Amino acid sequence: MEKNDRSYTNGEITVHWKPKECVHAGTCFRELRKVFDPSRRPWIDLSQASTEQIIDIVERCPTDALTYERNTAGADAESTPSSKPPQAEKVHFSIMRNGPILAEGHFTVIKPNGTEQEIKSITSFCRCGMSHNQPFCDGSHNKKGFFPDNY
Repeated sequence: MEKNDRSYTNGEITVHWKPKECVHAGTCFRELRKVFDPSRRPWIDLSQASTEQIIDIVERCPTDALTYERNTAGADAESTPSSKPPQAEKVHFSIMRNGPILAEGHFTVIKPNGTEQEIKSITSFCRCGMSHNQPFCDGSHNKKGFFPDNY
C-alpha cells in the first residue's frame, strides 16, 4: 500500500482508492457525485448512497484506482450459481476524449513477453504512447498534454 492510498468503509464494504492508478476518467464523480466529490475532503463519503450503487460505480472504474471488498463473511454466497451454460460476453470499446481507450468486458491481454492478464470488468489502454505501464493507461496523457481530440 502506497502512502497516499486511502480506504473508506460504510460497514458493508470497504472502498480502496489508489491515486497513482487514477487516470481521471471521471466515471465515479460524474455518475455518483454525492459519494465521489473531488471538491470535498475526504472526497469519498460512502454514507451518501447504497452499497449496490457504490459497487456499480467502483466496478466501472477503468483502472484499479477504485476497488472494493465486502466486510461481511459469506456475502458472496448471496448469489446462486446459474444452471444456464455460460455465454460469451461482448467486449465494448470506447475512446475517451483526449484520453485512453476503455475496454469493458471479460477478456485476456497477452503481452509481447507472453504473460497473460485477465480483465474481468473494465480497463483503460494507452492511446498516447507515453504510459509507463504499457499497454495500459497510467494517466501520463494528462501530464504530457495529449489533446488529439480538440476540435
